[in-house]
Amino acid sequence: MKNEKKPGSDHGADFVKITMVVNGQPVVIKAVEQQPLHVVCQKALEDTKNLGQPPENWEIKNEAGELLDQNKKVGEFGFGEEVTLFLSLKAGVAGG
Repeated sequence: MKNEKKPGSDHGADFVKITMVVNGQPVVIKAVEQQPLHVVCQKALEDTKNLGQPPENWEIKNEAGELLDQNKKVGEFGFGEEVTLFLSLKAGVAGG
């Protein structure tokens, strides 16, 4: 499967295909690089019906287990065209 960009098809916006694993449940989100990561987090929670806890009670880690700053824009992380991230409740927060 080739990932070729068609010129002019996205009006200059770069997208990242993020597979967000929420409590073991993967959901794929097409994110714009200019979006803050917390917007992607909120969408993942809505798509997986994990609405018992507010978004600030969740944390996002990459495949290496490093905590990511949700206030940074998707493009600032240099994920490339697609990435898998892990969304889980912060330690000490009771499950919803």
